[in-house]
Amino acid sequence: MIEIKHLNKTFHLKTGDVAAVKDVSLTIQDGEIYGVIGYSGAGKSTLVRCINLLEIPDSGELSVNDSGAISIDNQRLTVRAPGASAGKPMGEKQLSQLRRGIGMIFQHFNLLDRSTVFENIAYPLRYCGMSRQQIRDRVYELLELVDLTDKVDVYPSQLSGGQKQRVAIARALANHPKVLLSDEATSALDPDATEAILNLLKDLNRKLGLTIVLITHEMAVIKSICHKVAVMEDGAVVEEGNVYDIFANPRQRITRKFVNSASPLAKVDRLIAKDSPLVRTGDGEKLIRMTFGKDCVGESVISAVSRKFNVNLNIVLANVEVLQGNPLGGMIAIISGADADVERALGYLAENHVIAEVIDRAAVH
Repeated sequence: MIEIKHLNKTFHLKTGDVAAVKDVSLTIQDGEIYGVIGYSGAGKSTLVRCINLLEIPDSGELSVNDSGAISIDNQRLTVRAPGASAGKPMGEKQLSQLRRGIGMIFQHFNLLDRSTVFENIAYPLRYCGMSRQQIRDRVYELLELVDLTDKVDVYPSQLSGGQKQRVAIARALANHPKVLLSDEATSALDPDATEAILNLLKDLNRKLGLTIVLITHEMAVIKSICHKVAVMEDGAVVEEGNVYDIFANPRQRITRKFVNSASPLAKVDRLIAKDSPLVRTGDGEKLIRMTFGKDCVGESVISAVSRKFNVNLNIVLANVEVLQGNPLGGMIAIISGADADVERALGYLAENHVIAEVIDRAAVH
């Protein structure tokens, strides 16, 4: 388990201080794929670099897989056994040992251009006291795991972007880490390569019981692979939870923006901006967005609303997808009728676990 308590990190620059991480507390369970999403400058990359102490936090506590806890106070690290109230300063050897148990992959692969695939993967193993045969066996085991056994003697310049990232993943797993940190690892890849890498990470999570912390600015990546997600803005975590719950009912403005970016229903914003007849409303009409969670998908609430409350629903856009094994539906519609009937209809939808909100056309413009 990764447990982060009240972590803070400020960079002191010539132009002034920048608080990159502000009082962040998270708990990531063993075997989870945990996403951290935010726009550029939100602090997500700094947070993930604090987990393996590539960046030393200013204050807070961090424990990884019950191997011990690290307390940070004014950039002085102390390591202590879980439950102990005091510890001793962490030495470089201990710090190196901790980092060895946490693999990391990056957006731009960070491969050695003049080394073959074999040499790139073997590099971290050469300093672990392993024999040549042990290194060779481990490299070939990793190559098979990432499906690159035919590229063993190839140089990075001869590989595609997706293949380079597979090499980087194999290298990150060389020392049998329990945790893999992924910092925008698919951002430089085309859609097909992105899907292949995400499928590989899901496979590694299942086969190895690997805990993965995934940094991204794309909600589609979160939707595809993660169990839980934390949304960061301006250095702080503003919303956190199960991926299904976040998509079904985002509470913060920035979270709703991310969720909409990964939804086919986001087309409504473009239709409104173009003043399309499809979304144009007249007297007695309202444009609404409805979200159908797992408790109501498949129920006939739409036809029931029309019958019970003498309103009409003109469906503009609709979508149903499966997240974490559960259905999640969405719909954009124009509801029309007497004001009192429309209000009662919206209340009925809420009673039946449908989240219905009137779309503010002015906000889109």
